[in-house]
Amino acid sequence: MQVKSKAKPSCWLSGDYPTDYTGSLSGVAEATAGQMLQVNHTKISLNPSEYLVALVLVCHALRTAGKQVPVKVAIAPFLSAADIAYAMVIYCETAKTTSFSKRWDAVSVSRLVYTIRRKLARARLNKWLVQNDDRGRGLRLGTPPANVSLIYLDTENQQVVTIDGSDPGKATARD
Repeated sequence: MQVKSKAKPSCWLSGDYPTDYTGSLSGVAEATAGQMLQVNHTKISLNPSEYLVALVLVCHALRTAGKQVPVKVAIAPFLSAADIAYAMVIYCETAKTTSFSKRWDAVSVSRLVYTIRRKLARARLNKWLVQNDDRGRGLRLGTPPANVSLIYLDTENQQVVTIDGSDPGKATARD
């Protein structure tokens, strides 16, 4: 007979984070260049697929902070690689992007996470900014949602939108 533990995981939505970094993601998924992850004033260039993984993780963090985000993700402590791949595909379909094959799966997401972590380490940043859960089965940003922001182009309204995790208000649009 097995007894289920009633203890919550050590990393819940407001749980333990391995970093206290401030991070900002900017770019356009459709572009071939210009996607940028800025962490503590260090700029890291991302390719379009890496950008989409980072976009899903940033939207996950912002959504846990109660923000409206362009990528629909579950409000859960961590996302599986398959959840991230699914969110990437759905985002590309709804954003009507044409430059992606839309054939992501858990393995390709895991490879992209690995390359993002290598870029973080090369920039002398903590690679666990892309954090695993205790069992290694899920991913999230390893910094509090209030430290995260997103700058993206809303293609429907042709406006640049900024979503700041620390701002109690709504997203702001700039022409």
